Amino acid sequence: MAFIEWSEKLSIGIKVIDDQHKKLIEQINILHSAMREGKAKEVVGAILEELRAYTKYHFSNEEKAFERYNYSGKMSHIQKHNGFVKRLGEITDQYNSGSLVISINLLDFLNNWITEHIQREDRKYVPELSGKEING
Repeated sequence: MAFIEWSEKLSIGIKVIDDQHKKLIEQINILHSAMREGKAKEVVGAILEELRAYTKYHFSNEEKAFERYNYSGKMSHIQKHNGFVKRLGEITDQYNSGSLVISINLLDFLNNWITEHIQREDRKYVPELSGKEING
């Protein structure tokens, strides 16, 4: 069973963005599976790096759409993106320095952030971006 199950409540109805959200959730689920199997040490570094890189890619796509279509809430949304990228960078740095213990707290942070961000923040731009071309 996946840690985070994709469902319609996570869909914002913009296929490119939904597909990117699914990829992020997949990475969190891989980390969860590795933890359950006692293999977190073998995969966590690579997963954190993948999450970090893919998050930047995903946020960049959203932010380009915000600029292209002059999304009215772009500044607030970008600040939230920056906060998450910073926190994920700190987590990755802690892991790389050996000072991060991989725990359910990390998974809870990732789960809460992604589901809350999608359901609250990303839904805000749907009225302004739905039906528009968004490159992914």
